[in-house]
Amino acid sequence: MTSGSSETQQGKRKVETLFDRYFGSTPEISAVAPGRLNLIGEHTDYNDGFVFPVAIDRQVWIAAKRTKGPSRIFSAELDECEPFDANQVSPGDARGWSAYAAGMAWALRDKTARPLPNIQAVVRSDVPIGGGIGSSAALELAFGVVWNRLAHFDLSAKELAVAGRACENRFVGVNSGIMDQMASALGRQGQAMFLDTKTLDVRYATVPSDLTIALCDTGKPRQLADSAYNDRRAECQVACAALGVHSLREATPTSVEDRKDSMDEPIYRRARHVVTENERCKSFYEALGHKDFARIGDLMRQSHESLRDDYEVSCPELDAMAESAWEAEGCVGARMTGAGFGGACVALVRASLIADFITQTAIQYKKKTGLGGNFMACRAEDGARTLSGP
Repeated sequence: MTSGSSETQQGKRKVETLFDRYFGSTPEISAVAPGRLNLIGEHTDYNDGFVFPVAIDRQVWIAAKRTKGPSRIFSAELDECEPFDANQVSPGDARGWSAYAAGMAWALRDKTARPLPNIQAVVRSDVPIGGGIGSSAALELAFGVVWNRLAHFDLSAKELAVAGRACENRFVGVNSGIMDQMASALGRQGQAMFLDTKTLDVRYATVPSDLTIALCDTGKPRQLADSAYNDRRAECQVACAALGVHSLREATPTSVEDRKDSMDEPIYRRARHVVTENERCKSFYEALGHKDFARIGDLMRQSHESLRDDYEVSCPELDAMAESAWEAEGCVGARMTGAGFGGACVALVRASLIADFITQTAIQYKKKTGLGGNFMACRAEDGARTLSGP
C-alpha cells in the first residue's frame, strides 16, 4: 500500500515528534490505521452477513521503539496507560483504552505462540472516540501492524483483522463482529468494501468521484460495552434457534415470515432487520456500481428505518440527524452508522454541494435537538500499514 496522503504524512511527523518529547529518542517504527464508516449493512456482521464499510481519512498513528520492558504507551489525547508486559498480559489485566494495546499483544501471542517485544509507544488519533466509526479497531490494527513488523510475524492484513476481533471479543469483552477490523486492515483509497463476513471475501466498489462521504456526529457519545449491543446479539441467537439455522445468514425474508408465529414479536423484528439488511447490502453494491443515486438513497433510508423500528438501536438524536440530512440540499442518502445508541450518521452527498449540505443539516439538527453536532467530509483511505521502520 502507499504511504497515503499529505495528512497521513503530517500525522506521522507529529506522532514522531511526540515520541521524542515523551521518551527523548527517535522511534524505530511508525504506523497508521484508519477508522471506518459503514455505508450500509448494520448489525449483520456478527450474523455472518454482508456489510459495506469504507476506511476513512480519520486515523490513528503510532510511533514505537522496542524496549526491555515493560511496555509503556502514551496517548496524546488520553495520557498514559498502565504499563504491561506484552508476553504476560492476559484478559482482565488492563482497563480503559490500554486494553486495546494490551489485548492486541495478547491476541498476537495467542495466534502465533511466539513472543513479542515490549515497546515504548506514543499514540495520536483524530478518530472521534464514541462516535461509532471504529476507533477501537483502528487502535487494534495500528498496534497490530507495529508488532507484526517488529516481531517478524509476517501475518497478512486479514490475519491481523482476525487477531483484532479476538482482542475485542475475548480481551476487551465486546461481542462485536469483524467488520471494523477488516475495514481498518484492508481499506483502499477511493473505494468502499463489500465484505462477506462469513467467508471474509472482499469485493471493492469505487466511490464515485462526484460524491463526498460525510460524517454527521450527533454529539451524543455511546458506550458500546455498556449498551444493549450484547443483548441484540443474544436475541439473534434466539431467532436462530426458532428458525433452525446456525446464523441469520442462512435465513431469508421468506423463511422469517414463514416462522413469524414461532418467535416473540421483538425476536421476529430483530431477525427481519438482519435478513432484509443483507438484501439491501447486496442491492447497494449494484446501485453504487451503476451510480444509481436514487436507489442508493432509498436503500440507506430503508436501512435507517429498519434499525430504528425493527432492531431498535437508534435514538432521538440519530433519528433527528438522519431526518435533517434527508432534508438537506445535495443529500443522496443518509443513515445511522455503527452500533447505535448515540454516535453518528453517514451521508453520501453530491461533492459540489457538501458545504450547503453541512450548513443546512446542522441548522435543522439544532432546531430538532438543541445540539450542535459535528460534521466532517471524509475520503476513502488505505488500510493499516507501517509508514517507516525495519
